[in-house]
Amino acid sequence: MKGWLVSLVFLWSAWCGATPVSLVVDHVPVAQVLQALAQGRQLNVVIANGGERLVSLRLVDVPWEQALSVVLEIAELEGKVQGNILRINTREWANQQRQAQREEKAQQQSRLPQKQSVFVVQHADVERVASAIRELGDNGLSGSGSMVVDKRTSRLMLNDTQQALDRVQALVELLDLPLGQVELAAHIVTINQQSLQELGVKWQGSSRQVSGSAELAVTGGGTSLGFNIGRVDSNLLALELSALEQRQQLDIIARPRLITAHQQPASIKQGSEIPYQTSGTDSSAATIEFKEAVLGLEVTPVVLPDKRVRLNLRITQNAPGQVLQRAEGDVMAIDKQEIETRIDVRHGDTIVLGGIFQHKQRDGVAQVPVLGSIPLIGGLFRHQIKEDERRELVVFITTHLAEI
Repeated sequence: MKGWLVSLVFLWSAWCGATPVSLVVDHVPVAQVLQALAQGRQLNVVIANGGERLVSLRLVDVPWEQALSVVLEIAELEGKVQGNILRINTREWANQQRQAQREEKAQQQSRLPQKQSVFVVQHADVERVASAIRELGDNGLSGSGSMVVDKRTSRLMLNDTQQALDRVQALVELLDLPLGQVELAAHIVTINQQSLQELGVKWQGSSRQVSGSAELAVTGGGTSLGFNIGRVDSNLLALELSALEQRQQLDIIARPRLITAHQQPASIKQGSEIPYQTSGTDSSAATIEFKEAVLGLEVTPVVLPDKRVRLNLRITQNAPGQVLQRAEGDVMAIDKQEIETRIDVRHGDTIVLGGIFQHKQRDGVAQVPVLGSIPLIGGLFRHQIKEDERRELVVFITTHLAEI
């Protein structure tokens, strides 16, 4: 018994689960420690076996439940409070009891009549549903049950007890829900700043830079890039854009429209492919390959409550860069910029993506009809025109939740 008990102190003031416990012991039978813990909670204690194991520990201001858990863990015991009795057994005995209960339950289920049932999975992936059923263990199929997955027809064929079939049916109904459908209508335009202001675009942030985005520098060419995100009233957007196009204040490049589902990516690309020549070898001739120079927009919508949608946006801008002079031929570099951001919108809202600026130069001659074509004096009725217009490539995206 020498050196068993060094210090055993409990601090409690009332019957409370959060009562702190301080405990310092050195080579003490775990039965004595458990008896002291039970006394601190005014519990009776029954230790079937395993109480002779010696433990050493130091706990200061630890909740009672945590202290009990630590003692049981280091002594390889399991405990259960039933009423005002704390019952203690070895972990090995507890595992044997659980195994015996499982075997008895399996025998009982094997004697129950089994039925066949077929579940049709209409919206979810049938293999994922089957995997979820298997992962439930006894809460899904019984020990004697079986399941066949037919991926071609998206069916689950089960043979099990009625109770197990009812559990599986409830799970299938919970998982087999249609995904929210999202319709994205985009307008890709080039527009001058005055017309953009007429549309009433409200950019986020004082500097038109959306929170979390980054300025992206472009090397070469007459284009500067810094993606911005804003909002605009979408009620008459299509009509307003058409009116500005008729007044030659913008150019509508494309009007893509697509439908995607909750958490399913959708992409829009606008641009061209640049051909370039690859060098040949002694046995093969040079070939022509293509590189994309496009404005790309990838959207992954997440349907939220209250008719809201979270748009995970990935925007890329690939533009022709410098031409590299090589002995086997010229090679064109592609300048690539990319940004990812996220924005929440409501059903029917329109977001605006801008920040790609281009300079458009035009030289021409304006003249008075007929008079400007008269020899000698026609010069009095015509003059040279030189325009240098700065336009912005802007993408309008209107989000609608489709009815399911």
